[in-house]
Amino acid sequence: MENLKLDSLPPSMLHKILSKVATMNLRDSGYARIAFRGFNEVGRDDYFYRSANLIYLNDWVDEVRAVRTFRLKCYHLGNPEAIYLRGMYEFFILHFRDEGREKFHLAGERGCEMAQFVDGMLNLAFSVNRRGIVHNYPAFTRLHVDKIFKTIFS
Repeated sequence: MENLKLDSLPPSMLHKILSKVATMNLRDSGYARIAFRGFNEVGRDDYFYRSANLIYLNDWVDEVRAVRTFRLKCYHLGNPEAIYLRGMYEFFILHFRDEGREKFHLAGERGCEMAQFVDGMLNLAFSVNRRGIVHNYPAFTRLHVDKIFKTIFS
């Protein structure tokens, strides 16, 4: 069997490899970009940031700034998972209900399945009219919202 050369792989395959590496360890993706010109070209492309899988991105304490910068670039380039994660932060942490729900809906429209699920669950519990958020289920309280948050992040 012949040795596989990275130069012979198409950019789409290099993109998948670099995305997987970035999801597991952001520092290693930087090393890969330094080591191979093809990965560096893929890593500079806006498409890489728009399509990176951020849901399972590991946050190591020593890489917090790099992870934050990476996620922010992904968010600014319209990555659906970055938009979803920002919506989670706004809805559950900052309590910006309308802004968070808008981001869930936008991320869901762009194909993020977790955002579609959260948006659907919130639509079951709430509706919006001219006065703002109205509870469809009066027994659905802030404690339930906190339970959803814990379930999603556990």
